[in-house]
Amino acid sequence: MHWLTIVLTGHLLNALAFLMDKFLLSSKRIPSPFVYAFFIGALGILALVLIPFGVTVPSNIEMARALIAGATFVLALVFFFAGLKENEASRVVPLTGGLVPAFTFALAYLFLGERLGQIEILAFAALVVGGVLITIERKGKSSTKGYVYAVVAALIFAVSFVITKQVFIEQNFVSGFVWSRIGGFATALLFLLIPEARYGILHQPKQKGTGSTTALFLTGQVAGALGFTLVNYAISLASVSLVNAMQGAQYAFLLVMVGLLSRKFPKILSERLSGWVLVQKIMAIILISIGIGLIAF
Repeated sequence: MHWLTIVLTGHLLNALAFLMDKFLLSSKRIPSPFVYAFFIGALGILALVLIPFGVTVPSNIEMARALIAGATFVLALVFFFAGLKENEASRVVPLTGGLVPAFTFALAYLFLGERLGQIEILAFAALVVGGVLITIERKGKSSTKGYVYAVVAALIFAVSFVITKQVFIEQNFVSGFVWSRIGGFATALLFLLIPEARYGILHQPKQKGTGSTTALFLTGQVAGALGFTLVNYAISLASVSLVNAMQGAQYAFLLVMVGLLSRKFPKILSERLSGWVLVQKIMAIILISIGIGLIAF
């Protein structure tokens, strides 16, 4: 299977996971950023089920690099959620989404010796601009601190992805993926040493409608886990810069899902698609499609 198909499938599953989160979190404010980062990092330990499929014990340096790749990813999540706590998603997501591929491109150029051809650079630019355009909105509260968190998150995400690519160069995919998830799990456990984070993690509010809530949660977690794995697999096969630039495809998939379901769930899914907003979204999807087309052909 071509890496492009793999990463698009991964982003489709990630979009589904975000949709489930939208239903679950529609009436909640973000608690301590450490809480969400903890559960995402802790769930990474489920990667241990892949041990029989090719996990090896690498050298000390290779193991440390894999552990750091996972640890930095969880740390980036903390800053990302801190940004969402300070600013609206309409401001944080486009900023982070635009800077991650830019930082990744620079770091991969410097440390991996990754070079993109002219067509790939055009595709990269179209994907990044389209990804920012499809998420940015002129609304929501703003704070300088939130922007700083978003920029720091983007830089650490980029560091994590570049290290992850190096891990996959040194190890087979399964082994590198499992060791990196162990690093993320260990980092998540360290959050329990922070009093505020520990309280938020251990005192989760009870949910109403446990049956439907559980089904949505499980669907979202399974989709998110599979999507994350596929995107990592795509990183192991192709340019980490191009894979990260395709983040906009995830938002395009999410936009279509929300558009199809918004009439049935208007109180939860309220996507404005009229006037300039509609033009903006269409332009974004065209740019993303051009980027994907340039890569594919």
